[in-house]
Amino acid sequence: MKYSIKPSFLSKNDKKEIIRYLEQYSSTAPVKFKKELKKYLQILNSTPYIFAVYNTNPEYRHVVVYGSYVLFYTVDDVNKEVFVYRILHGAQDIGNII
Repeated sequence: MKYSIKPSFLSKNDKKEIIRYLEQYSSTAPVKFKKELKKYLQILNSTPYIFAVYNTNPEYRHVVVYGSYVLFYTVDDVNKEVFVYRILHGAQDIGNII
């Protein structure tokens, strides 16, 4: 059974900010980021438990979607939903953000 993808307000904002940042340095990087993000969301749609639990906060799972950008999410089996919480750069203080 497929899971629906539910992005949080924060993850939508993260995506916009990442694209805006990448656009400053490359015309192809934002396109690649969106393509990779879409690929990983499709994976989560069918196999949400494939990626690792985030050790610092086991409530979340995580996957590197592009370069050093990490997608954090939770899985709701009852409602068959994947809740995309944040998309953060690995250099950020993730422990204090998540």
